[in-house]
Amino acid sequence: MPSGREQELPGLVGHLEAAVGSAEEPKQAEEAGAEGEEASDETHEAFVTALVLDVPDHEPVVRLVKCGHPPPLLLSRGRVVPLGADDACPPLGLSDVLSPEVTADSFAFETGDVLLLYTDGVIEARDRSRPFYPLTERLTAWAGAGPQALLDLLQDDLHAHAGGRLGDDVALVAIERLPPAG
Repeated sequence: MPSGREQELPGLVGHLEAAVGSAEEPKQAEEAGAEGEEASDETHEAFVTALVLDVPDHEPVVRLVKCGHPPPLLLSRGRVVPLGADDACPPLGLSDVLSPEVTADSFAFETGDVLLLYTDGVIEARDRSRPFYPLTERLTAWAGAGPQALLDLLQDDLHAHAGGRLGDDVALVAIERLPPAG
């Protein structure tokens, strides 16, 4: 049976789903206009990808729910492992189209491991000859770097790869599992 914390993540995803869905309602009302105009028949899509994580202080695990977001990458003992690459819910805001069962997946997250979270702007960055940024390949070469050094290396290399011009927003977060306190 899942622990209480594992059950909390799907509940949180449900709240986020409801918030994204309710954000669409004011836009539809706004379209009707202040003068009572009819709303257009045009459908507006509102969705967002998300990665919802729980990193408990006293357990060497990370629990996550992916909602259409690229999988986090675990750097552990010189390896780079995508977490939950095949197990994902659709982006938030699409529950009226798809009704997924939301479950949290648990993965080992040991002392010294680094978890890299990133947006799709990282893996979709292209160089002049048009290949996408080879994130996993680059991380394999830098697997021993600490979180700040890893982010610095990634930022410099990503800008160099894309010729200094990124076509999409980019965000990177590196989380290192430290030894337990005390």
